[in-house]
Amino acid sequence: MKIVLVTRQYWPSVGGVESVTMHLARAFTDRGHSVTVVAQSIDETPFGRMTHIIRERQSFSPFVHQGAAVVQFRPSRLRRTLLLPFAAELIPLGGRLSRLWLRGHTSGYYTAVVRSVLAPLLAQADVVHMLGAEVLAVAAVETAQRLGKPAAISPFAHPGEWGHDSASLRAYRSADAVLATTHADAVLYRRAGVSDRRIEIVGLPVPDAAASLTLQERQAESARAQGQSPMIVFLGQRRPNKRLEILFDAIPLVWERHPSAHFAFVGPGPALALRDPRVHDVGRVSDADRARWLIRADVLCLPSFSESFGLVVAEAWSQAVPVVVADIPALRELVTVSDGGIVADPTPESFAAAVSSLLDDPPRARALGDAGHDYWQTHLTPEAVAERHLVIYERIRSERSGRAG
Repeated sequence: MKIVLVTRQYWPSVGGVESVTMHLARAFTDRGHSVTVVAQSIDETPFGRMTHIIRERQSFSPFVHQGAAVVQFRPSRLRRTLLLPFAAELIPLGGRLSRLWLRGHTSGYYTAVVRSVLAPLLAQADVVHMLGAEVLAVAAVETAQRLGKPAAISPFAHPGEWGHDSASLRAYRSADAVLATTHADAVLYRRAGVSDRRIEIVGLPVPDAAASLTLQERQAESARAQGQSPMIVFLGQRRPNKRLEILFDAIPLVWERHPSAHFAFVGPGPALALRDPRVHDVGRVSDADRARWLIRADVLCLPSFSESFGLVVAEAWSQAVPVVVADIPALRELVTVSDGGIVADPTPESFAAAVSSLLDDPPRARALGDAGHDYWQTHLTPEAVAERHLVIYERIRSERSGRAG
């Protein structure tokens, strides 16, 4: 099968969507499928409000990554001048009005302007899969369907942040299949008007977090962890939606019962204010060091108020680490179906109590970590998730062929 994955950014830029796209592409090529990734950008410069419409990122030449061909979608400067009306979004209140209503209409204009650039990149596909949302999603889905190609979309919507504007909703309603990460995620798309028949729940592909380490390195890290003080790890970017302050304020409460406990904050973001040798401000790390911190962890904490899935939870389970997560729909669902951790109220007191209960009872913590690992191995490895995608691709391909016939 010839699969085209469309995304705003791709490797070597590394974020949640980029990682999902990369792991799916690798799993598909390992099964003998032809994969092309169409990306606007491969660098980590943040997208501005007009980046996806008027401004364009630095150009790059086609290349091959892990068996997948990577090509750029980049309209010419002349063609981008036709998109200048979108600059109205920069007017005070213009952006809000656009997100709520106008983009559902103006995204059709955007699609008409860029279609001749995008269509040749999709022309040879058996199936087109958009990973992400907003106006690029409308362009990818509607251009694919104009070419007679089935189009799936993985929105990764975070209401209030991204993926819930009027253009995104138009793309979801148009796609042949909307791929949700969890049942909680699927609720968003039903409310947006997508029929149950077109919503599929597929999870996300999460490889072994320690795959970059040799067996000897894993064993050495495990042995080192056996003799260390308890280690509680936060893993991810320090964005407002992660509510890092909840875990931060829980630290002194945990120390009341477990004064030797250490806390590591792994991932990019502002420096921490607390100065204590038991608090490790690790910052951005390599994949290998990310794995080392997970192997050392006794508990992983994620106090987020907004997650479409919770990739770091599954990464922790790949190393049999129990988790403590905030009581929001997607995280509650993951932990409930797997029995891989504890769901806590989003307060420092609740997080401190949950973490302390696991430090009090190591056999229980190991049992929860093992249950999470079993769930990851059965449902969330790239191989398992790719197989679910391929079944969906075949179905929508057959349905579209039937309609064309």
